[in-house]
Amino acid sequence: MKIRNNNGTFTCPRCGIKCLTGMESCPDCGLIFSRLEIATNKDAKKKIRRHDKDFIIKTNSIPSDVSYIKLLLLTIFVGIFGGHCFYVGRYTRGIILFINAILLMSYVIFNKYLVDLDGGRLIAALSTIGGLFLLVWAYDLIAVIFKKFKIPVAIDVDENVILSEDKEDK
Repeated sequence: MKIRNNNGTFTCPRCGIKCLTGMESCPDCGLIFSRLEIATNKDAKKKIRRHDKDFIIKTNSIPSDVSYIKLLLLTIFVGIFGGHCFYVGRYTRGIILFINAILLMSYVIFNKYLVDLDGGRLIAALSTIGGLFLLVWAYDLIAVIFKKFKIPVAIDVDENVILSEDKEDK
């Protein structure tokens, strides 16, 4: 993953401070930058499912196991349902977008009954709130297009630990 700029500095993905290009680790949080080269989204998703978020970093750099084209297409076509969030392991955000889309669709289907309920004030308030949540999808689309979408990656994963955990899961 590329995190370095042309001006000789880059931002630490964990703590956000500026570091010089030649530094091997962050002076503030201690992150070893060489670990970011082997960090994967697949390992991060496994850790997120186990609620082990200690060594997960959300970074703008797209890891090797995430396809930018697939992420962009998922954001465009099923992003309103949170499909792009489920793809990269941002499950809470994906669930919020999914529930919002289902609620907005139900407002359209049951519009007549909701308008008759109180003159349309309830449906107006609910659809305004749901529409505001659609801005999250629009923000995500712009972030994916400009490659600023935060993707979780696991940084401390050792090959032997992964193999032993996979065997335990089976």
